[in-house]
Amino acid sequence: MTIAVLDYFKLKPEFLPASLAMRGVYVRPNELEKFANPSQWEYVGRTYHPNHKQAADVERHGYCNRSLPAGRDWSKVGKAWYDHPASVIAHARDKKASN
Repeated sequence: MTIAVLDYFKLKPEFLPASLAMRGVYVRPNELEKFANPSQWEYVGRTYHPNHKQAADVERHGYCNRSLPAGRDWSKVGKAWYDHPASVIAHARDKKASN
């Protein structure tokens, strides 16, 4: 079975351990209660085309957990994504600028 839709939730800051900058979880729609206390999580949105790794984790475990450790400057990661020449976003921006 191919998973086409997942809900994404982010752990509320008051429940976030000091060792993490962010923790998120992807689950099938309306299935957060099976894996976590819904009062500790905030709904971020729905993804209609999850990548194959997220879909495989949800197939295997019922959820896909994503965490970013604290103590790193994650803004540099985002900057690299938007500025790297091979980035789809950078390519679209440069194409638009040249027109």
